[in-house]
Amino acid sequence: PTYTPLPPVPPERLIIPAIEVDAPVVPVGWRTVRLDGSLYAQWEVPDNAVGWHESSAMLGEPGNTVLNGHHNIRGAVFRRLVELVPGDEITVIGGNVEFRYVVVRTMTLAEAGRPIRERLENARWIAPSDDERLTLVSCWPETGNSHRVIVVAWPVGRRIMIGE
Repeated sequence: PTYTPLPPVPPERLIIPAIEVDAPVVPVGWRTVRLDGSLYAQWEVPDNAVGWHESSAMLGEPGNTVLNGHHNIRGAVFRRLVELVPGDEITVIGGNVEFRYVVVRTMTLAEAGRPIRERLENARWIAPSDDERLTLVSCWPETGNSHRVIVVAWPVGRRIMIGE
């Protein structure tokens, strides 16, 4: 049989068994905010769903596919994101195909009150990349938004057509 690569697709559903996440994914954009007299981009976060940064990579193509979610309001889909550890499995569905990933790195980075230089350095985790990866991002702790939780996962195995 001849192997035909699947075309890249946007993410539609996120499943993370270790933290009991099974949620729809919707595209999100960004808005401009002023901080310390300068303008910066701030990503929108959807209610009751996971947000896909629409300018990030689609599933199945090289680049950084970035997903965000609230942790303590509006559905709190990423309430337990901070509990993920390397080795945990993540499935993202798009175009009737399951894309499987394994967590390789988790970080909790200080944001509130930190110098803009440090916050921009933190933002590198949601920037485009040359490799194929999945990055999940939310705020932390549950009682505030002073930190960012960043989870980086790499693709594993083959793509599986749903119903295969």
